[in-house]
Amino acid sequence: MDRDRLEHGVYYPAPSRAKASAAIASVNQMFQKALAKGVNIGFGTDAAVYPHGRNAQEFILMVRNGMKPIDALKTATSQDARLLGVSDRGTLQEGKLADIVAVPGDPVADITATQRVSFVMKDGVIYKRRNTCLQPVILRRRKAEFHFVSPASS
Repeated sequence: MDRDRLEHGVYYPAPSRAKASAAIASVNQMFQKALAKGVNIGFGTDAAVYPHGRNAQEFILMVRNGMKPIDALKTATSQDARLLGVSDRGTLQEGKLADIVAVPGDPVADITATQRVSFVMKDGVIYKRRNTCLQPVILRRRKAEFHFVSPASS
C-alpha cells in the first residue's frame, strides 16, 4: 500500500488506511531526521513491495522530504558506490564502469524527469523504449569520451 493508492481512491478498509497513513508519515519523518543529521543515504530496493520500474519515484520522495535534487541523484550513483565500497563506478570518468540513463530536460531542476527515461546505455549499447520495455538499438561501436557538466557548475 503506498501513498499514491491512498490518495487516488483505491479502496482500503478504514483500519488499513489509518495504519498505512501513519506508517508513511513515520517513514517521511525518519527520512527527514536522517537527512538533518547527515546520515549517509543510498538508493535501492529489492522491489518486493511494489512493481519493478517504479524506482524513480524514490527520487521524488527524497526531494519532497527535503533532499536537494542533485543529492538525490547522487544517492543512486556516487553515494551508492561509496557506500558499497566500489571505486570502479559511480561517476562518469575515464576507466570507470558506467551505465548511463538519459532523461529529457534537467533532473536537477525537475526531479520527475527521472521517470521519463529516453534511453539507457549499458556496455556501450543503447537501449530505447519500445512499447513497454527497453530494447537494444544497434549502433556502430567506437571508443567514446563523455563530458559531464553539472548544472550547478555551469
